Amino acid sequence: MSSPVLGAYGISFSYGRTPVLKDVSLELERGEILALLGPNGSGKSTLLKAIAGILPLKAGVVRHRGEDFLRNTPQMRARAVVYVPPDLHAEFPLTAREAITLGRSCHLNPGTFRYYRSSNDRELVREAMERCLCWGLRDQDLHTLSGGERQLVALARALVQGAKVLLLDEALSRMDLNHQATMGKLLRELTTEGSSIVLVSHDVNLASEWADTGLLLRKGQSVAFGPIKTVLTEENVRKLYPGSELSVGASPATGAPKVFFGTFQS
Repeated sequence: MSSPVLGAYGISFSYGRTPVLKDVSLELERGEILALLGPNGSGKSTLLKAIAGILPLKAGVVRHRGEDFLRNTPQMRARAVVYVPPDLHAEFPLTAREAITLGRSCHLNPGTFRYYRSSNDRELVREAMERCLCWGLRDQDLHTLSGGERQLVALARALVQGAKVLLLDEALSRMDLNHQATMGKLLRELTTEGSSIVLVSHDVNLASEWADTGLLLRKGQSVAFGPIKTVLTEENVRKLYPGSELSVGASPATGAPKVFFGTFQS
């Protein structure tokens, strides 16, 4: 059996004296979508940032294709793994196309910078923007875009970066239903092309529609990890959200597990 593309083992992290993650582990296979689910404050975003090397680990190890990922230079890490935040901001004026082109910076020689490294880069930027439905926004200032439009731009920048592991931190949360559905299909296309994805979302039903596996977190600890239909059960959902009246059933369209308010009547 081949080793996972990405593995995080025994991850622990604290903000000062406040523990946020406690001995959390996961593995991500090639072509897999893993949904990272849990209530507010469960450590989902912190886990993604620790895996990406944005936050320093207190304990644990991250392995990419069997190698210690965090020992690599930032440039090498960026070529392998891309973290996509919930929102995309710039400290100075940038058009959507310029913001996306910055994703190519990890492929430039150290100490150099150009908006377009080559005609191939221009083609990659256009292709990514077209796939993410934001080519029409290319000349607009990033600050003038809506939250959902900025998320489309952020996803296109991740594609341009060329990393095969995508860590999506509520990266579809501000899109309308049409764009969420279209980007969900795109995520599936990316997995057929060899990408692997970790998807953080408070919208459990959105995440479960595309995920192969799930990791459930509560108060920084793992509640369950495995195939999404195995972990997203009524028992586990009630562990995540104690006191809430929630039920779990299969989607009549796709069979994916869905969470409903209230309890089913027999």
